[in-house]
Amino acid sequence: MRPPAEGQPLDWRRVAAALAGARLGYDLVHLDSASSTNDVARRLAADGAPEVVVVAAETQTAGRGRAGKAPWLTPPGTSIAVSLLLRPPLPPAALPRLGMAAGVAATVAIRETAGVDAGLKWPNDVVVSEGKLGGILVESALSADAVDFAIVGIGLNVNLTAAALGPFLDGALPPATLLDMAGRSISREDLLIALLRQLDRLYDALRRGNGGEVWRRYRDALTILGRPVRLHGGGAPVDGVAEEVSPDGALVLRLPSGARQVFAYGDVTLRC
Repeated sequence: MRPPAEGQPLDWRRVAAALAGARLGYDLVHLDSASSTNDVARRLAADGAPEVVVVAAETQTAGRGRAGKAPWLTPPGTSIAVSLLLRPPLPPAALPRLGMAAGVAATVAIRETAGVDAGLKWPNDVVVSEGKLGGILVESALSADAVDFAIVGIGLNVNLTAAALGPFLDGALPPATLLDMAGRSISREDLLIALLRQLDRLYDALRRGNGGEVWRRYRDALTILGRPVRLHGGGAPVDGVAEEVSPDGALVLRLPSGARQVFAYGDVTLRC
């Protein structure tokens, strides 16, 4: 199968103008190509860049998934590949809420711009109709007991088909795209503007100490709660019912024995 066709470059000036005055619109970097937008944001952090920098690329040559998963494919001009360099006044234990905020912002932006009812699969997948529409990767650097910086990477499949992505993705969920789900092309500018506006509001809530709002909205967006799942966390798989997600992002499973077990990390698949 041939690789997906290229799309039109992002109108970055329009995005910048729409975000003027927002916290997440202060410093915008747009690249034709990058190994990974997270890599670019990390280099900017090492060079002393202040909060906040938004890095977007038309294509990534080595976009990566969480925990060593297969690279995230970003054909030129077809998708959203964006990373935010943040210096949040949060304790390290609160870092999972950045991923929660990004996930919630993505689902809201998708509904607003594409009319597609997207949800979240714990911990960091953006899903629709049991297909993976996108993912979130949060990386950080700590100094003593404080966060030096955090990078929130967001990738979304937009104007390409899932059939074209099939040979390139390796994961528990089949790929999904907004082009397939909405039945039409979606303005990447509108989607990115909506995404960053939503994230701006949620990040402000975190900065003000209102992490509870972010957690509740993340919980409401999860598609696995109350459903039987299999969790893969490095050891033997664990079966149970996804009962709850804690405010710090851990998943609570109800085991067949009736006991509850808490998992801070891992991946889940639905069981029939």
